[in-house]
Amino acid sequence: MTTEPRTRPPARDRDHRATVLATLFLAASAATLAYVLLGGHHDAVELPADAPSNAARG
Repeated sequence: MTTEPRTRPPARDRDHRATVLATLFLAASAATLAYVLLGGHHDAVELPADAPSNAARG
């Protein structure tokens, strides 16, 4: 055995986790934007069929 201290293996980049999270966020944002632009949202708020219009009141 040697008396020299053990060297640690090289540590990962400190910003690696932030880079991974930013990449995932960017991918999720792009997927959401594509979904909305391609018409996948189909009007989440439905208006009642019998709602009076403002034009009829005047």
